[in-house]
Amino acid sequence: MESLIYELRANDIKEKDIEAIMNRIKNRVSEKNVDIELEKLGYPKIFTIDYDDYEYDYGDDDD
Repeated sequence: MESLIYELRANDIKEKDIEAIMNRIKNRVSEKNVDIELEKLGYPKIFTIDYDDYEYDYGDDDD
């Protein structure tokens, strides 16, 4: 859990929000659950990627 908190701090998440997130997920700690709570608070996800929403650039343009 300390590594999650470190990453949240490194991404400029407010301390009060970090505390709120940790309290909400204390019995179900996972990166996915942290990202869910971040989005509820208006932050972008930090830990997980929605591959369906991801735009790929294969760099095969003939330009």
